[in-house]
Amino acid sequence: MQGHQGDDARLIITFFARARPSNAGSVSTLPGQDDFKAQSMACGPAFSQLIEHQVTPASLNLRNHHTLGSGVFQSIYTVGHPLPKPEKLRRHASIAAFEALHALEIVFDLVPNPPSHPLRPLKLAVFDMDSTLINEEVIDELARSINITSAVSAITTRAMNGEIDFEQSLRERLGLLRGVKAGVWEELKNTVTIAPGARELIGYLRGRGVMTVVVSGGFAPMASWLKEQLGLDHAFANHLVESRPNNAHPYPHLSGDLAPEHPIVTPEYKRHVLDSLIQEHSIPVSETLVVGDGSNDLLMLGAAGLGIAWRAKERVQREAPQRLNGTTLSDLICILGGAVEDGNKC
Repeated sequence: MQGHQGDDARLIITFFARARPSNAGSVSTLPGQDDFKAQSMACGPAFSQLIEHQVTPASLNLRNHHTLGSGVFQSIYTVGHPLPKPEKLRRHASIAAFEALHALEIVFDLVPNPPSHPLRPLKLAVFDMDSTLINEEVIDELARSINITSAVSAITTRAMNGEIDFEQSLRERLGLLRGVKAGVWEELKNTVTIAPGARELIGYLRGRGVMTVVVSGGFAPMASWLKEQLGLDHAFANHLVESRPNNAHPYPHLSGDLAPEHPIVTPEYKRHVLDSLIQEHSIPVSETLVVGDGSNDLLMLGAAGLGIAWRAKERVQREAPQRLNGTTLSDLICILGGAVEDGNKC
């Protein structure tokens, strides 16, 4: 492929083997890594031919193709106009066929006005909480405390798949949770688990000076706890009303209502938080990352410079700009250039 004067963007394409070791480590110590290196070197030229001749009319110049770690390799192109849209690349039928043939998941990222160093410019990272930074859906855990898990989980699943309105589903589920003990949050802090790779990813982002934020359709006590656990800069979530003991519930308990003085964290509000932080801190949209798994994350995923649906629901996988189904959030470090910076580890 021929480069030309005036290339003004960098297209970063990261390839993840679908069957990756879950304990990613040094590339030199993983069994079968030589075979994977051979696969990556074979896939690189084939993919370059595919993307140049079948997928995009943009002028592409392959600058680098290298193995990052356990089942991850990356190709970096400089790109001329017309600039390709990463979400369209991801959904192209030829790309899907290539992924299936080579058992890969491919993430596309376009970086305008790229720097000479390998790190992707990034100033703001916004995350969903439930089933993203933590493994559980907190509302389902609340239901478990009063033995109505099935009823609440069924509504949660429909809401996250986008089958019913999020605010409607939230109010419906909260109505079922009336009477949960107000002290349940302390119990949940001992049972809720932080997702694999979350600490490593947030630590990496903080080390780069990136603002880190959780915006959750879940609940403020757990979002605040997670903020402290991971050292996040901001946490936004729903606030619940607590009621005094009464005849039906002779202990402090959740009323089943949302606090009217606080905004409800709808899909629109999640995007509002992203947009507000961008404006307040004068952050280029291209230097933002959003990660989430539910249909209520789609608006903010689509508004980010890089929006990744992480182990997401089926509809979200189809509609999000990018998607990835790994076993550890530290995979995202590979996409952001951290593997190269850290001596070829991922």
